[in-house]
Amino acid sequence: MPWIVPSHQAPVLRLARSRPGWFSGLGLVLGTMAPDLAFILPLDPTGAPASHTLAGQLYITLPLVLVLHALLTALVLPWLLPHLPGGSPLHLHELARSRPATGLAANARVAASGLVGGLTHILIDGFTHGDQSGWALALLPWLATPVPYPGSEQAPLYDSLQLWLTIGLGVLAMREWDALVRRLPPPRAFRAERVRPAPAAARRTVQLGLLVAALAGAGFGPLLRGALGTPDALKLAAYGSMSACALAALVGAFADRARLVLDRVILDVGPGFGLGSEAIRGASWS
Repeated sequence: MPWIVPSHQAPVLRLARSRPGWFSGLGLVLGTMAPDLAFILPLDPTGAPASHTLAGQLYITLPLVLVLHALLTALVLPWLLPHLPGGSPLHLHELARSRPATGLAANARVAASGLVGGLTHILIDGFTHGDQSGWALALLPWLATPVPYPGSEQAPLYDSLQLWLTIGLGVLAMREWDALVRRLPPPRAFRAERVRPAPAAARRTVQLGLLVAALAGAGFGPLLRGALGTPDALKLAAYGSMSACALAALVGAFADRARLVLDRVILDVGPGFGLGSEAIRGASWS
């Protein structure tokens, strides 16, 4: 596959930039990731054929996008972004503009955006796979034509497209994201606040924790599936790294939210039980 990030996002970032009122940008991006997340998160080395079908966009991509959008906007991003660097080339702090979808219309916009993103994913995969995801191969048999391939004498054209589209679409996606960010209004004009960076020590701790989780996931991914020393080991190491990092971010956000709730309870009980933590007075958002 063209790699899940940033290659698959190139088409939808252009949509988000040209038609910002039509789509949820985060919904589009999550939609492009959902067909692969369906097997990356559970560490499934055989893939998820259903997630790459048209029907799968309705019963896999759609609910996955809605759940992830809610978790990210309401819980994970408000905690995580102050611990991550902002600015180019990733412009991570711009994700603070994403807000939870409230009401039927907002959720429908996220859902529709997720479906569009999912459809672009299976469209691209159709030309870059020779397995069940490569639906275009049956229509265009010449995609199996052997062509020169880095590291070997020859490989099917769809494998070559997979490599070069991963690179080309990745570069294009980064350019589109940079162009989109530069066209966004200032945060306050967007009814959003700038991200207030967390203290340096906290940033280092969270970033180190994410790195440790990623490395641990890379080791445990193949181990949990009994794939050490097999051709699937590298793939499962990548899946494990992403899954463990995502889980660490989710656990960190839940723990921080629980701490804030506990602090508020202590404050409500009375001064005899303490004054609460600085986290309430110095929240993540200014």
